[in-house]
Amino acid sequence: MDRPSSDSQLLDRIFETSPTGLVVLTPGGDITRCNDRAEELLGLEESDIEGKRYVEPEWQFTDEDGSPILESEHPFVRVRDSGGPIFGQVYRIERPHADPIVVSISGAPITADGTVARIVFAFEDITERRERERELEVMTRQLEVLNRVVRHDIRNEMAVVLGSIETAVDQVSDPDTMTNLERAQQAGDHVVSITKTARDLMEVVTATEPPELDPIEVAPILEEEVAMVREGTPDATVRIEGSIPTVSVRGTDLLDSVFRNLLSNAIDHSDQEAPTVTVSATVQDDRLRVSVADDGPGIPEAQKWSIFGKGDRGLESDGTGIGLYLVENLVTQFGGDVWVEDNEPRGAVFVVELDIVE
Repeated sequence: MDRPSSDSQLLDRIFETSPTGLVVLTPGGDITRCNDRAEELLGLEESDIEGKRYVEPEWQFTDEDGSPILESEHPFVRVRDSGGPIFGQVYRIERPHADPIVVSISGAPITADGTVARIVFAFEDITERRERERELEVMTRQLEVLNRVVRHDIRNEMAVVLGSIETAVDQVSDPDTMTNLERAQQAGDHVVSITKTARDLMEVVTATEPPELDPIEVAPILEEEVAMVREGTPDATVRIEGSIPTVSVRGTDLLDSVFRNLLSNAIDHSDQEAPTVTVSATVQDDRLRVSVADDGPGIPEAQKWSIFGKGDRGLESDGTGIGLYLVENLVTQFGGDVWVEDNEPRGAVFVVELDIVE
């Protein structure tokens, strides 16, 4: 490519090679110039665009839903009449010769000696982006409905099931029947645990804004989660090594879900009849590091990054469970880090680091 010999030629080249469509008009609304990207977006040749007016059958502006707009709402008229710029305004361009497109338009007047000499517009095709946004809106609404079902319907029904099992346990003496009831009770408790995780995950993924983070004292939450896991899994040994520092971290009321899911993961994926899980916490450089170590089969090196659902595949990543995916999402929201290491002589250590606040 030849080197531009002047600033004027350089500007011309920038104009022509811009990845955004550019159109220049006179104050009277005549198009004097357009670049290659504008031709591509409008589906017309330069000769079919330049010399035309801002309103032509080849490009009819409507609102995003395809409804007609008032003359005063046209982007050219808005800039011309206000004498000021517009930014990121969304319109739909109806093109008789091609499919309509949704565009984001910005425009501004160019003045010379205090008079508007030209009006320039930049526009880009956001059709696919808007379609994805609408799909996400539909998915969000569906998830909100599912969230209500999980939070109320399923948990209420499981409460009835577990209550009935407890009643039956008190009324039977046959060992085989008792064993079957205990298995059913464990399965029911597991279903309740899954619904809690699903509820928390849906609360995270359906949020439209970043959560407001508050100082959360860690020790009571972590001790309570350890106690609940001990009660729910009497065959496992869950211990706290040392003392938990009396500090607060930046988080939300879902911090308990981080610890609950790490503890549950350590037990659920153990290959031991009586798993051992060790919890410890230390302060390092204004951060709290909480470690959950198990004596299970460990995590293959190739899965240590993807196990949290990091990357494009998300929950479809190898080895990823809904609990660990939720943990990674929450810890990231809290401005922290989470990773997994090898335990000695076997097993895995899941580590969470969170910022300490006063």
